[in-house]
Amino acid sequence: MRRVIKFGGTSIRNTARVRMAARNIAKLVAAGDQVLVVVSAMGDTTNRLMQRGREAWADAPFDQNFLRLLATGESQSAPLMAMALGAEGVPAVAIGFDHAQWPVVAAAGQAGVQRLSSGKVNDPVDVRLDDAHSEARFAGLVEPLLAAGTVPVFPGFFIRESEGGLVSLGRGGSDVSAFLVGRYACADEVVIVSDVPGVMSADPRLVKDSRVLPQMSASLLSAVSHRGAQVLHPNALRYKPDAVAARVVHFRDLGRLNAGTRITGVAATRLTLDETALTQVLLFGRELGTRQGVLGRVGAFLAAHNIPVRSLTSSGTVLGLYLEAQQASAVLDELHREFVGPRKTFTELLTAGPIVELTLSNPAFVTVPGVISAVSDTLSRHAINIVEMVTSHADIVLYCRKQDAQRARDLLRERLGLGNGRGGRNGGASTRS
Repeated sequence: MRRVIKFGGTSIRNTARVRMAARNIAKLVAAGDQVLVVVSAMGDTTNRLMQRGREAWADAPFDQNFLRLLATGESQSAPLMAMALGAEGVPAVAIGFDHAQWPVVAAAGQAGVQRLSSGKVNDPVDVRLDDAHSEARFAGLVEPLLAAGTVPVFPGFFIRESEGGLVSLGRGGSDVSAFLVGRYACADEVVIVSDVPGVMSADPRLVKDSRVLPQMSASLLSAVSHRGAQVLHPNALRYKPDAVAARVVHFRDLGRLNAGTRITGVAATRLTLDETALTQVLLFGRELGTRQGVLGRVGAFLAAHNIPVRSLTSSGTVLGLYLEAQQASAVLDELHREFVGPRKTFTELLTAGPIVELTLSNPAFVTVPGVISAVSDTLSRHAINIVEMVTSHADIVLYCRKQDAQRARDLLRERLGLGNGRGGRNGGASTRS
């Protein structure tokens, strides 16, 4: 098996933990695995480097000088890990950022001053990759090392342009580095080693009986990471191909192959079209937002008739329901008798249809500006009316006329660049950057 193992700063915060990591890697190599290692800076090294940089120049931009200063943290960790592996009898080579064939290459034009949104190095960074250069360099540099039984050790957090300039992946970006190495090395598994036993069901500082989840989907983990769960860098899983397994484990459990949390699937943008004909039912009233029990009574009525609600929207004057068209037609008369009229909850009932549902899903939508604008502008330019748009965390649900649905899907797929990406050694798909 070919594994990428990434060690966070706490898991190698001192030489004793570096030696522990090396012993665990040696066991995997002895069992026949091919291993690639990605390392963060040790402990709080990055924070100390940041402080020294600010002491030298309080308002320094994140230019190449500042980035190279910060990169010295990871640049120290990589040869130290290679030395510890050598002490365990495992041949290892640290591949530094200054290597002429550094293999994870960004597209040109990104290595100048990084203008991060709030001026902080831990801001999310959207990096465009040069796939052709990266693939060629992995084939020429990394594959011969693996074939010879040598463990390549990479510093994380940064990649390089082909011209040589450093590009930051954002604070915590060593997680991103691990999945990029896994992507180009066509790994079977990426293992994120940290100081937590896996993905927890809740924050253990707040919930005493929180537990390690044995498995979680990449899309769900990406969603909770974007909401502040400090397990993985929020952008990391967008680079995970479907065929590449992933795990989050405690640094003391690396040798246990069933430890931690297994991450399945991908966190790529998904666009789905459900062509089931729906009817939009609009119930008009007054002060609906302050009247108690309105949703409960309507929901109980529909439940009694075994009618699921595909979606529900509400405001102070209108309650909107999306029901399957055939079921809606069977219950409209009774719905009207029950709820619409003088001294009843609503004063008017209107319907529209047939309508269908398009759903865009990606946890990154939470932090990426302009997605809703891109969707609405694309359909507006092609005279496709959005009957209604509903957003819920990582999902954007569009309702449009049934005759427009397939065209809307194709336009959005083209606008958002959706398509097949790169798989692991056994195929699969991922989101291209």
